[in-house]
Amino acid sequence: MDGVMQWPRRHVLGGMLAAGAVAASGGRLAAQGKKPSGTVTIWVGSWWAPQVPLTQKLWQADYPDVQLAFEPLPINGYLDKFSTAALGGTPPDIIDVDTTWVSTVAAKGLLQPLDDVAAKLDVSDISKAVWNAGRFKGVQYAIPARGGPEVYYYNKTVFDKAGVPYPQAGWTHDDLVAIARKLTIKGEQYGMGVPADLSDPSNVLSFFCPILWYFGGDFLTPDEKAPAINTPEAVKAITYWSDFYVKYGAAPEGTPNFSTTRDLMPLFEANKVGLISSSSNTFDALLQKPNVKWGAVLAPDKINRAGGWTMGVPVGAKNPDGAKLFLAWLARPEIQAQVMNRFPASLKARKLPPWNEPKWQIFVEAEPDARSVPSVAGWFEMQTAILTNLQKVLVKQMTPQQAADASAAEMKRIIADNA
Repeated sequence: MDGVMQWPRRHVLGGMLAAGAVAASGGRLAAQGKKPSGTVTIWVGSWWAPQVPLTQKLWQADYPDVQLAFEPLPINGYLDKFSTAALGGTPPDIIDVDTTWVSTVAAKGLLQPLDDVAAKLDVSDISKAVWNAGRFKGVQYAIPARGGPEVYYYNKTVFDKAGVPYPQAGWTHDDLVAIARKLTIKGEQYGMGVPADLSDPSNVLSFFCPILWYFGGDFLTPDEKAPAINTPEAVKAITYWSDFYVKYGAAPEGTPNFSTTRDLMPLFEANKVGLISSSSNTFDALLQKPNVKWGAVLAPDKINRAGGWTMGVPVGAKNPDGAKLFLAWLARPEIQAQVMNRFPASLKARKLPPWNEPKWQIFVEAEPDARSVPSVAGWFEMQTAILTNLQKVLVKQMTPQQAADASAAEMKRIIADNA
């Protein structure tokens, strides 16, 4: 995910919350007997584009009176565009958002509660971590469509050149460091691709979170009322994370400004980086690269971050009833299996073609160990603060302890601002 979200002042949100009450009231009236009709506008990431015709065809077979108007958008600036539209009173009827965004958007009053939709779903069929990421203060604000844990991808050419055996399930974080160092041949290839750019927070977290959790650290205290990023365990994690670049030189030059898709994937495909951590979208991308020799393995110590995208109904949506009808429809396993071109959030959909093919089994195996980031007000601001300070460790402007303390101080302020 790209782009930095900037929110207008709070007093603007008061009107949006009032509009939300009106919209929710209209939704309840419609649910009591009015048949949904008209057009449902849906904002999604650009990867949806190939799936739009099929989705519309399947939908029209079930609901000919409701039209779907998809708008696939580039991810850069995506959330800024939505917040501007929502606060300006012209949001789409459905917004597809990264799981790490939901709590922040909901806390700003830009999403309608979806407990009425949730009550009609088989929640046990949906990836638990992704489902929980759509909840804020006990209320469901988003319904997952795309899920999927993180795995590690390894470049066989890089491994073969260094004479290093491929990683196997059961490997550890100690193994990861040893392998990354052995793979590194300065000026020719590097062992680990470390995303660190602020434009790519989701992928930065995909690599950093499991390390943090492995060392026993976390972002917040168990009651989620105070920062925990500066505990001794968390500082050890920051040190481990930064050492790939700072101490071992096992990550390529330019790492502080690297994102996964823009920078690390081309290096991986060019046989310059041996390992990257990513989700099913990378799996899909590599399947389209027959000249790249690669494999995938469960994350070290099986710890991984649950990524995904989940759909909400904005406050001020013009067709909330049609939107909710679509969300319930898309949650059906047989529908999700057909229309998603990324790993579906429905567990039953994963047992249907094409997701039941053996090549996707690694994500099924990784699912039980996937965890999500906190679902709290101000999380987007918190992660921006954390990643900004982590980046300073890489460029030697801060020590791990200083970065941890600075992050904790900013998180404490954000928590207070959102209390």
